[in-house]
Amino acid sequence: MPALALDYSASRWGLPEYEELPPEIEVIEPMGDPCHYRFYTSKDFGNGHVEFCALADGFLVHFNDVSHDQPNAMSVSAPDMLRVRIASDGDGEYVTASGDRIDLKGAGSAIVIEPAGMPPAKAVFIGRSRTVTVYIHRSRLQDLYADRAHELPGALQAFIAGSLRHTVAQRLPLNASLLRCLEDLHGCDLDGHSRRLFIRSKAIEILCHAFKVMVQDDEQLTLDASAQMTRGVIKAQQRLMENFVAPPSLDDLAREVGLSRSSLCAGFRQIVGQTVFDYIGDLRMQQALAMLNERAASITQIAYAVGYSHPSSFSLAVQRRFGTSPSELRRRGLPAA
Repeated sequence: MPALALDYSASRWGLPEYEELPPEIEVIEPMGDPCHYRFYTSKDFGNGHVEFCALADGFLVHFNDVSHDQPNAMSVSAPDMLRVRIASDGDGEYVTASGDRIDLKGAGSAIVIEPAGMPPAKAVFIGRSRTVTVYIHRSRLQDLYADRAHELPGALQAFIAGSLRHTVAQRLPLNASLLRCLEDLHGCDLDGHSRRLFIRSKAIEILCHAFKVMVQDDEQLTLDASAQMTRGVIKAQQRLMENFVAPPSLDDLAREVGLSRSSLCAGFRQIVGQTVFDYIGDLRMQQALAMLNERAASITQIAYAVGYSHPSSFSLAVQRRFGTSPSELRRRGLPAA
């Protein structure tokens, strides 16, 4: 069984220097820093990519979108590390040496707090895994909270103080804030140092939201999206990304993802942060800007290609969104939506 061992030093998480790439990696892409890179998995291992960003000693972010045809099992050791995992899709489980088990099926979030000296845990994944994981060492967490550690949940206070004697592993409710962080990271189009700064800000945001969730009571938790609603909204997002040119009606979309129309609309506003129609509009505008920059199609052709029935409707939508006409946007050569 392959072993994953994470330690404190960021340099140990740096870009590997291989004489020959291991069979599970097809391409390694540097991301502008020795400790920030992405690799694309080989077809035999899976289909997708994994990005590592070591922000500092004891502070790592790892996010991936990989589909495994066969079970991918490994042992995991991260002494004196806290880990927060968020997933919009996945299937598997994580089992500590003491037998505590986290079910990693579907959308969800989890936290693992591992004191030093614990035996390795075991993890197995199958199918698609679309996740973000933040790793932070006990000393780095202590630096972040300084004299405010008393504001943290009891398990984290004991962890910082060095008095935690067992691994804490628990699934957390996946609230809208955590899910938005995942989508923000997977959708980030920044490069270089700006990308690292963005990842760092989101990593801290994830930690803060996860710690809040740990101390929320049942009444507060009911305000978060239910697991069924979360799954339905994620399916709806994926359906719309694939069919934004001719999207299904709200009633049809709700039926496809197993929600009522009102639950779909409410869940979309809560989890995605906008209405279904605004989300479709964003997808159309992203594609329209890409096509305007390519200059291969006329503005009328672009209007039809991204789902507008009349070029005038497209021009009005662009004017409302950007405050100018499609032809002026093309002249400027904007790089992104």
